[in-house]
Amino acid sequence: MLVGAYPFEDPDDPKNFRKTIGRIMSNQYKISEYVHVSQDCRQLLSRIFAANPAKRITIREIRNHPWFLKNLPRELTEAAQAMYYKKDNSTPTYSVQSVKEIMKIVKEARTPKKIHKLEILPYHGS
Repeated sequence: MLVGAYPFEDPDDPKNFRKTIGRIMSNQYKISEYVHVSQDCRQLLSRIFAANPAKRITIREIRNHPWFLKNLPRELTEAAQAMYYKKDNSTPTYSVQSVKEIMKIVKEARTPKKIHKLEILPYHGS
């Protein structure tokens, strides 16, 4: 999904699934040079694709990796998620909006809107 191609396919024989499985098992992958992938991203992929599970990056490490965090909205960071949910992960404990902002929205929603009546004048043209 990142580069539009499967990294484990044999470039000379992409439909040969036996070769693809062999490349997966031997951790042989390639990201085409013509595709711009940052060094942070390449480093992250190398840790995700580590053949030895003991050396493979954990989900927590992925979520704290510089490439993953780049341009990530604040409310999706691990720290914000931890603050948002209680220890039992059942209900939110805070909102990104302040109480003042929420009360303003509620007040606006409760205020009846003025309806302006249009006066229709008779047409006196020919």
